[in-house]
Amino acid sequence: MNPFTGRLLGYIFLSLFFAFVAGPYTEKRIVSKTGPVVFLSAVALSDSVQQSACPQGVSRVSTADLAPFPKIDQAVDDLSRWPVETNRVSLYGGNLGGFIRRILGQNQRSFCFEHQGRCFRLTWLMIRDIGSLYLIGLKAPPAVPSLAGSDLSEYPRLAVYVKNLEQASVFQKTVNRVPGSIRSTEGMRVPSETRWMIPAARRNEPFYETVRTQIGPKEWTHLNRALGTNPERAVFRMGDYLIMGASQVTTEKVGVGIGWFKIARYLFAALFLFLGLFVMRGIYRRRPGINLNPRWSAVVGDGLFILFSGFGAYCLIEFAMSQWVHMTSFMNEDVVRGMSAIGYLPATAFFAYFSAHQFSQSVEASPEGLRLHYPGEMKMLEWENIEGFDTKESYTVVGRAGTMMPRKLQTKLLFRTAKGDVTLVEPGYRKTKQKLIGAFMRHAPQRLRPDLEKLRKMW
Repeated sequence: MNPFTGRLLGYIFLSLFFAFVAGPYTEKRIVSKTGPVVFLSAVALSDSVQQSACPQGVSRVSTADLAPFPKIDQAVDDLSRWPVETNRVSLYGGNLGGFIRRILGQNQRSFCFEHQGRCFRLTWLMIRDIGSLYLIGLKAPPAVPSLAGSDLSEYPRLAVYVKNLEQASVFQKTVNRVPGSIRSTEGMRVPSETRWMIPAARRNEPFYETVRTQIGPKEWTHLNRALGTNPERAVFRMGDYLIMGASQVTTEKVGVGIGWFKIARYLFAALFLFLGLFVMRGIYRRRPGINLNPRWSAVVGDGLFILFSGFGAYCLIEFAMSQWVHMTSFMNEDVVRGMSAIGYLPATAFFAYFSAHQFSQSVEASPEGLRLHYPGEMKMLEWENIEGFDTKESYTVVGRAGTMMPRKLQTKLLFRTAKGDVTLVEPGYRKTKQKLIGAFMRHAPQRLRPDLEKLRKMW
């Protein structure tokens, strides 16, 4: 197998090996799943819990204050129905900024107010007149079933939800008393050194938000059967909270693990490693005559090209898996992944061609002439057919300061013959050049000596 073919196959196999071993993969695919989902929200039944959601204080709002703002008045009325059905209303318009400025005399993103025994939190988007009104506290809770005497071990998922509520409340109370804290997006004062120690679910999901829980359908059915409530819309008490739950059947996209890929990727990696080493086993053998570049430079060059090609191989695997088994992409950049996958084979072929010609050329000098060994072929140049020696510079294009400019890549050795010019790549070491010229001087006819002397100085 000639050096070009061996390198091309070796680059492909070994780059796939590195892609399978080192590449990050989600190992999941997205499927549609239909099933019951439970959403829970909680409302405070005590001032201490209520205040943890309103660290800036609670303003009192009368019916007269709400009269100039009919949309906000209607939202408050919707959240004041008995029994409680929901704890959030979305507002579109209604002059939310004007309402907040009239009550507080200043601009805020959110604030709490009390109206007829109920505490509300209004959060709005300042740029647009859009907001949300939450019911977060009740002075007189409705007559609903209570879990106070129940064993929460029967409802482990609900117990986790209640525990998170209590811990979030304690955390907010604590950070409100710590000096030197920073403002969070909700207006709470949170110490920078403490905030990131709290799980995100407890920082960003206050008890008045409606959150999806992991309560299974059996546990939810058992709970509602014990309380005598409707699973589709249930309200019950638990400690300092009035908890509202809603169950509905939804179809959603979920990630499902591709179990076989975890093992298959390493089996493929082992196969490609074996194939890569097998096809490249003979390309580093010493070639006849004077080798233009040492074997270690070929190993280093091939290693760099293989690692560079590994990214294209990774993109190719990700693209193939996404088309075959619909595996989700770790990169999440379809354009980069697609372009890299398309350019993988052409780029690998170019790297293999360059490496084969750069690291697999050698020269034999004898009284009859020169034998030039190239990847996959050998050329014989007799002294009588050589008209002279010269050099030829090759260039590449690079960008500098926004301008494309030529840059010299190497200076090749040129043999002028009656049938055309023949070239050799430039050796990496000057001593190799001198060794070549010395071998030419020992066997070349006298008419070529001036060219060789000139070549010794300029190359």
